[in-house]
Amino acid sequence: SSLPPPSTPSQTKMHTVWIRLNAVVFFSLSVLLTLSLLCSFSPPFLGDNGNPDRPLHPIVSHVRMNTLRSLRAHGGVDRALFSVDLKADFNPAFHWNVKQLFVFVVAEFETEKNPINQVVLWDKIIEATDSVKTIDVKDSVIKYSLISQRSDLRNVDVTLKVCYDTMPITSVMTMDCSEQVGRFTLPGDYVSGGEKKKAPKKKRKLAEEKPRMT
Repeated sequence: SSLPPPSTPSQTKMHTVWIRLNAVVFFSLSVLLTLSLLCSFSPPFLGDNGNPDRPLHPIVSHVRMNTLRSLRAHGGVDRALFSVDLKADFNPAFHWNVKQLFVFVVAEFETEKNPINQVVLWDKIIEATDSVKTIDVKDSVIKYSLISQRSDLRNVDVTLKVCYDTMPITSVMTMDCSEQVGRFTLPGDYVSGGEKKKAPKKKRKLAEEKPRMT
């Protein structure tokens, strides 16, 4: 039996264009995945970033209630409107893997029906491209009223917290709150326009007595 004739170079194709392109694409994706993982695990090695007490966290000087504007009942629920003072430096929370921060002030309080209530009162977005990454507001009226599910905000102790969502360039989004808080107690009377207003008394329904049939 005779052997087959040897193949010429034009007949032998070890790697086609598509095979080469597939190798380049998947190698590039592997490099990007490796760099993304290294980027997501890098924050613990960046130092305190200007905040030795809580590394990579903002420095919140104070958050407190300034002036109570109103406390009234509307639609069967209590609503409180007031102004706040907030001073914080968010520069330590930014590093090369942070795209932006979503900052918000949360009010926490306890009622008879719900042991834990949390309401967002004020918010702000700080981006990495912003030249100013500090917040310094005084007597600023909250954007969203403090609303309870019932008429039970009078004589309630309220705690204000500064929380923030960290949105990284690559990694998972995280949420944290500052250790600095502000506390105050809402009055026992309704307040409207700077004047105290007594809470409306509940009307008692008198049951009509029907004559008994003998």
